[in-house]
Amino acid sequence: MHNDINPTQLIPGTVIAIRYPMYKHLAIVSDHIMNGMPNLISLSFRTNGAEEEPWSTVVGNHTVEQSYIQGHHPKEIVLLRARSYINKNIKYKLLTFNCEHFARYAHGLSIESIQVKRALYGAILGAVTCALLPKFTVTRLALIITASTVTSLKSSLHKI
Repeated sequence: MHNDINPTQLIPGTVIAIRYPMYKHLAIVSDHIMNGMPNLISLSFRTNGAEEEPWSTVVGNHTVEQSYIQGHHPKEIVLLRARSYINKNIKYKLLTFNCEHFARYAHGLSIESIQVKRALYGAILGAVTCALLPKFTVTRLALIITASTVTSLKSSLHKI
């Protein structure tokens, strides 16, 4: 397990980011310890709801870093808000209520997902680029061919 942080020194209520190839899963450090490591509270696709689980279950062998998410609530309130979603009928929804929404909610911040926004903006930019690039490339190629032809004709006419 490669970590940029020491799990045993994390303050309960801290949000960590577990790195995956295409995204980061966010979890809240618990005040409950199991096997010398803090438990983590998160909302995930894997559990389809909020759960408090052992560090090893949530992190596995992924890299962990501290998240940018930090509200103004004391850790007791953050943990109380996070735990209030455990065993409730709150389901994981990638676009509208994912791990980042959950962590921001627990910290009393606006409920949004920067990761989702970036992914949507990237998808829109990619779609626009794909739609325009072929037209731009064909137009550009036509201009280059026309310019080359005109230059070639001009050179040929000067020789006559």
